[in-house]
Amino acid sequence: MIRPALLIAAGCIGLHGHALAQSTVSVFGTVDLNVTSAKSGNRSVTSMDQGGNIFPSRLGFRGTEDLGGGLAASFWLESATLPDIGENQGIPWQRRSTVSLSHNTFGELRLGRDYTPSFWNISQFSPFGTVGVGGSSNIVEGWPFGLGGARTLVRANNSVGYFLPRNLGGVYGQFMVAMPEGQKGTKYYGARLGYASGPLDIAASYGQTPVEDRHYRSASLGGSYDFGPAKLYANYLMQKAPQDKQTNLMLGVSVPIGAGVIKASIARSNRSGLGVDADDATQLAIGYVHWLSKRSAIYGTWSKIRNRGNAAYVVTDALADPQTGANSRGLQIGISHNF
Repeated sequence: MIRPALLIAAGCIGLHGHALAQSTVSVFGTVDLNVTSAKSGNRSVTSMDQGGNIFPSRLGFRGTEDLGGGLAASFWLESATLPDIGENQGIPWQRRSTVSLSHNTFGELRLGRDYTPSFWNISQFSPFGTVGVGGSSNIVEGWPFGLGGARTLVRANNSVGYFLPRNLGGVYGQFMVAMPEGQKGTKYYGARLGYASGPLDIAASYGQTPVEDRHYRSASLGGSYDFGPAKLYANYLMQKAPQDKQTNLMLGVSVPIGAGVIKASIARSNRSGLGVDADDATQLAIGYVHWLSKRSAIYGTWSKIRNRGNAAYVVTDALADPQTGANSRGLQIGISHNF
């Protein structure tokens, strides 16, 4: 005779197996370390840095449960890491911490700390992304927060986001509102709409954050076109706060060669407003990535920033207290592994 306790145990095991069959949970991340030699005016530094190829060093957990009928529940927890000293960077899960419900027909509803619509064009439509000495964010004022006390250029806390479904003939989009919950400069609402088909990808975004009795606004337009022998990139960013405005234009190219790719970009920053009219900058960058496998690569990047006025942009954060108006340049050689 089979005891009731054994029947209950067997049932629990069966239910557990059923749940596992419809759920996936994975660990993912990047370990990226490099040696960087950089200079700003007469100040120089040689140090070990992280995050020079596509992604910064990170560790994350993500999972999806199929609820049936095209509906799924998902979570995403991602933390910034400093593998050169074996520590986390900043607050755990600061890169992203979200939970969501998605449907094949109706799209995705996502809650938590997430990337704003304003961020994606700056990162996606640049051969270097926003990392390393060649990153397109190096001459973006106030990165990653914004101007005038805003803190929403890249990420927003307490956000509610909606993403269009993926079956709209190449059209994609993201809409977001974020609640301040007592923190100044964190309320946000914005949107991004794009079209991707074959070699073409183009998108526009707009975001707004109330700061005191005024507003911080950001708008961007970006795109890429893959010709095969070369892929072209372009992005434009405008961010504006009371008495302070910056426009950034970046043009880039990547050329695949065997197992590697050559990258190059030129970016221009123009600032206008009370006391900052002449604080402009130009960045040139060139680099090479050699893929040892689909997940591992060695890379090298050289970049130079030409500052004007009181601009003090630098190619790496390792250059503390940079000189205003001084040029900055740097060389970065590293290894990255994605898992």
